Amino acid sequence: MAKKPASLEAALGGHTQPVPQDTAEVVQHPASQASRPAKPQDVKLTVYVPPAASKRLRLMCIEHERDLNSYLREGLDMVLEKYGQPSLAEFKDK
Repeated sequence: MAKKPASLEAALGGHTQPVPQDTAEVVQHPASQASRPAKPQDVKLTVYVPPAASKRLRLMCIEHERDLNSYLREGLDMVLEKYGQPSLAEFKDK
């Protein structure tokens, strides 16, 4: 398939420019599993709380140098225990 002319004059004149040949060689390296970050095995959940509770939780995170997720996981463990279910750690082992 011929390359389209680069200019209107060349198109009207019927002259075509020679097609440059690509000389670059494409090298693809096989993707190794070690270089890829591991997919998280946990599932994301969303929780809706009043703004004042959100603010209080963020302050607690700062005061106790913990992240919000650790507080939510702790609370979930309490709920699972209350209803006689395995803890989050036990689910992770399965």
